[in-house]
Amino acid sequence: MSSLEFESFRARSVRDFAASQVEAGNWTVEVAEHNAMNMFDQLLPEGLATEGHLVLSAEDADGTVIGSVWVALHRPDTSGAWVYDIFVEPQHRGKGVGRALLTAAENDVLQRGVDSIGLNVFGGNDIARRLYESAGYETTTMQMRKTL
Repeated sequence: MSSLEFESFRARSVRDFAASQVEAGNWTVEVAEHNAMNMFDQLLPEGLATEGHLVLSAEDADGTVIGSVWVALHRPDTSGAWVYDIFVEPQHRGKGVGRALLTAAENDVLQRGVDSIGLNVFGGNDIARRLYESAGYETTTMQMRKTL
């Protein structure tokens, strides 16, 4: 991923993560973007040069970026690598791009000596959950909430 592509990735990732947190009921609209930006900047303080993180992109035949995946090789609270973000442009979904990004990330992580990889998927994201399950990911924890 180039530095120019990274800026676009960063903006989209922050925006989407903030929206997901609002939809999940974790953050209010008023604080979501600020919180997401702070988390992103803490995790990737050096952008693409941040040690221990991989940010890969998928391109179409014309060289246009159509998807990305961001993986940390280690996290202090889990064993193995962690997928922080995976995204495929809407018009390219359902064509194997997400699976190709997961496979590329898994191969890269394995080549670096890490033998497992985890991720979080929001409860309402059935399409993503089916992709992860079909790629061999298993549920390890589940959080639930009831609005009163």
